[in-house]
Amino acid sequence: QKPDDGHGGQRDQTQDAADHMRYAASLKLPELQRSPLPRMGKAVIVGGAPSIADNLDKIRALAADPDNMVFAVNWTHTWLIDRGIIPNACVFFEIDAEPDDTLKAAHPDVTYYICCHCHPKTFDELKGFKRVLWHTPPNSPIEEEVGKEIFPNANLVGGGIGTFTRTLTIALHLGYRCIELFGVDSSFPDVSSSTHVEGYDTPAKPDVDGFYVYAQVEDTKEVRRFKTMGYLALQVEEFKEYCRVNHHVFALRVHGDSLLRYVHKRTYPGQYND
Repeated sequence: QKPDDGHGGQRDQTQDAADHMRYAASLKLPELQRSPLPRMGKAVIVGGAPSIADNLDKIRALAADPDNMVFAVNWTHTWLIDRGIIPNACVFFEIDAEPDDTLKAAHPDVTYYICCHCHPKTFDELKGFKRVLWHTPPNSPIEEEVGKEIFPNANLVGGGIGTFTRTLTIALHLGYRCIELFGVDSSFPDVSSSTHVEGYDTPAKPDVDGFYVYAQVEDTKEVRRFKTMGYLALQVEEFKEYCRVNHHVFALRVHGDSLLRYVHKRTYPGQYND
């Protein structure tokens, strides 16, 4: 959500992004580099959907393998740490200041991948911890101008409007070609009071913003119903396009009975043949 402009509207954050990029450059942080070769192991990306509570044992087992790398998306970082799982990485993408409870459990063994347009507070709260800067393709002429000026040779991390799909690209940059997805459901239980796992604070209200989508299998005529909301439905469409363009370079499996898994498994059933 864009911040209030003080007059009942929403403030344009284009200049904010450019200012944040200049602040990020002043910190002289190491920047995300592209691995020249694929690496062994799996990238385990964990979002905050309710299904992660049901898959905790699977996540824990994957995290125990030293060849794997666990990526936490936003507040899921704190959720995992509270349950004894220290993620290897946490990715931040939002231009606004991250909530304090996202960063309250910062850990010395976690590498924090922070987008160059993130709020200075996000960088400052993680001072003294491992921080790596990453860059997004410009969303405006001023961001393009500032990027060419201060980050002329940056690797650009594409992937849509959400942190989840950007994390996919960061994992690919680091050389991972096998990806396991948890908690990126793009849907939630019919009776859920939140779009996310308990404790994950979000302004979205399922009883106000939620709606149903129906999917029918062409051959069996089976119909599935999923409860979602606008930005989560958009996430599915972006993920579909991401896979269409890039799936030839990675193997991927979605865990949890969800809209995102249903769409992916129907489109790429070979990814689920053990």
